[in-house]
Amino acid sequence: MAAKTDLSKLNCSLARALAAVGDWWTLLIVRDAFLGVGRFGDFQRSLGIARNILSARLAALVDAGILARRGSPARPTYGLTEKGREMMPALVALMQWGDKWESAGRPPMIATDADGVAVRPVQVISRAGKAVAADQVRLLPGPGATKRTRDFMLAKGRR
Repeated sequence: MAAKTDLSKLNCSLARALAAVGDWWTLLIVRDAFLGVGRFGDFQRSLGIARNILSARLAALVDAGILARRGSPARPTYGLTEKGREMMPALVALMQWGDKWESAGRPPMIATDADGVAVRPVQVISRAGKAVAADQVRLLPGPGATKRTRDFMLAKGRR
């Protein structure tokens, strides 16, 4: 079996984010943590995930600083860190995409504010306050871009 590419080594923030949370179990564990799940058995019951996979994903999320492990070694709890809580917009955006395209118009969960009012669809907004459509987004080399990244973006017309 071919070795899995280490995305964390790529010069791309999206690739590095996917290295930390880029499989479905990991994102569902984070979703459950947002819902208040904190114990191993509760994650397992909610997700129907094998113990070995859950154990590995929880350890990876703790190592990535997304979850914190607390309590006794025999009965730990897991909770979102600040880094984990800041994933909320990405999770809501992905969920809203699924609501539109994958749920046949019947989403099983709806993101709301504390009063139960549905949140607006997540949008990309420029610093000038203007909504930016997908065909209007341009990617430019950032301060961490390597020469390879800059050359690639120049070859692609910085799109």
